[in-house]
Amino acid sequence: MKQHNTMMSLILNSFKKLMYAHLFFLVIMSLFRAVFVWYYNPLENISEYTSDVIQAFILGFRLDLTVVGYIQVIPTLLLIALYYIKKERLLQFFNQLFVLYLFVCYVAVSLFLTADFGFYSYFKDHINIIFFGLFDDDTHALMITFWQNYPVVLILSLFVLYVVLIFAVVRKIFKSNNRIIQSFFGLKISFLVFASIFVLNFLAVRGTVGMYPLGKMIPNVSTNEFINKISHNGFRAFTTAYGIRKEYLKRKYDLIEATGFHHNIEKAFEFYSAPQPINKENLLSNITHTTQKVDDKEYNVIVIMVESFGMPILKYQSDEFNILGRLKKHFDEDTLLTNFISAGDGTISSLQSLLLNIPQRPKSFAFSQSIYKQTSFTYSPAFLFNDAGYESTFVYGGDLTWRNLGSFVKYQGYQNIEGKINIYEHLTNKTKSKEEYFHPWGIFDEYLYEHIFNKLKSDKKQFIVALSTNNHPPYNVPNDYERKSLVFNENIKHHLVGDFELAQQRFASYAYAVDQVGAFLDRFKASPYKENTIIAITADNNTIDGIMKYDDNELLNSKNIPLYFYIPESLKKKLQINTEVAGSHKDIFPTLYNMALDNQEYISVGSNLFDASKKHYGFNGSMIVNHENQIEQLQSLETQTKSELLNFYKANLAITQYLIDTYHKEQKGSK
Repeated sequence: MKQHNTMMSLILNSFKKLMYAHLFFLVIMSLFRAVFVWYYNPLENISEYTSDVIQAFILGFRLDLTVVGYIQVIPTLLLIALYYIKKERLLQFFNQLFVLYLFVCYVAVSLFLTADFGFYSYFKDHINIIFFGLFDDDTHALMITFWQNYPVVLILSLFVLYVVLIFAVVRKIFKSNNRIIQSFFGLKISFLVFASIFVLNFLAVRGTVGMYPLGKMIPNVSTNEFINKISHNGFRAFTTAYGIRKEYLKRKYDLIEATGFHHNIEKAFEFYSAPQPINKENLLSNITHTTQKVDDKEYNVIVIMVESFGMPILKYQSDEFNILGRLKKHFDEDTLLTNFISAGDGTISSLQSLLLNIPQRPKSFAFSQSIYKQTSFTYSPAFLFNDAGYESTFVYGGDLTWRNLGSFVKYQGYQNIEGKINIYEHLTNKTKSKEEYFHPWGIFDEYLYEHIFNKLKSDKKQFIVALSTNNHPPYNVPNDYERKSLVFNENIKHHLVGDFELAQQRFASYAYAVDQVGAFLDRFKASPYKENTIIAITADNNTIDGIMKYDDNELLNSKNIPLYFYIPESLKKKLQINTEVAGSHKDIFPTLYNMALDNQEYISVGSNLFDASKKHYGFNGSMIVNHENQIEQLQSLETQTKSELLNFYKANLAITQYLIDTYHKEQKGSK
């Protein structure tokens, strides 16, 4: 029993010393953050954001704690094992080893914090995938740059002193005398002691008791972009970037070569332009078009992408299964394209196709997490609308840090980039506690639409692109929302697979999301803005497909999403609209350009859906193509096929890669 108590005391002393060392390093990490704020602060009066800055430091401390939590995992497991081995000499050896272990870990993390500090000076962002591109550049030139731009000798000297300090402090902590410790917060039974320590270590790694680990998505704490960056740390930024890079390299491929157009990209443009001859001197001129506006009025333009708004479930709409809610009458009254498919199977893939007028590149990585993260595609919508005198806004109902979306969109010309915090701060009539306005992924959709509506009150023409967040796991609906009838008859149940209770939750969330679109349109149509505003509403994908089965045309149904247009009546009468035309996200902005912008040149792989003289195609990243009543799927990019439809698709993919590479190389060369 005495040996048991002695060994437990020694083990708990080791844990205590580890905690003191970690606390010391957490203070250092916070000091790094303070220096970051002092050095890079762009705000004239940061005291106006005192509360936000404090929250950023608290969130940053929690994020730092996740790093320390990972460092602590190995000592935790070793000390638990050593207790049961009961060899004091072995414990003494590992205590000495822990000094070296912590020293190496702390120095490694410090190197990333320092590298992040330097990276920010160039890119005004924490370490991201571009960091790895630096190693692809001329290393010698990089070294010269660092030598000329930074006091390298001073930095290295200070870093050596810092390293010595780290080692001295950690060593001193572990050389301190042991004290008799008889319990761990009152616990004396070894199993309970170690179980408690293990749980605490787990929580430190996770950073939260919430649904998602802290490092997976770092929430915004302020409406100010810089303050939101304070909480990040260089090591977590690096590990996130490394994970993205690793995944990116797995999926990396030469799309032009894979589609069979390597050294023959002109052939792809010939497929695209047939039967018209192509301009071989300027290949991009072959996908450059000029708008054919049919009136002289000016319009606000709003584009809304609704999370997981699949089309097939709508066939079951009835008074008893009122899945559309207030949106039904608008679908009946206005323009609804029903032969439309999503560009991608995930939100980010469809969104980037929408923003850049291109198809989703199969198996490619998100632009916002790739080498294109800071590439400005100056042909894209916001640049064109800005030039036409619009105020451009991108608004997302979630955190702008998701998939680095806010950072990517900033480079696409949007004058205002707003997330859930911005939406909440602009609400004028807050009657509930703050928590009731949010769900785990963002702010409830009704407040997003209120925010959009209020923007129409501006004296300036508005161009707004919005992405909602409801209808997403865990399928939350506001407590005060009055739900519509959703009675599942036997026919609906027959077409569902999996957990029925989960399906009920999903459809309840779906119904709330689309009902709020309807409520927004009700309010909009009762306002004067209906005379001078064009609205396009679509979905990112049909993820409801995962729990449904279809009687026929499974390929189309699995990717089928709605594309709704509200067009002022005076303009609508002048358009030739075929609601059965095929299309996908690449075609939305070319259609809007031709209604809103006069004699404007634009680059797009997609086409104007209301131009009856053109053939129209929908492209999905699962290599699915639809055209009129046809739908086909390519088995792989390398597949040789005689299908005119699939060869046209492959040509479009090659052109897309050529387009984005052209812009990326031009901007990389100009930096």
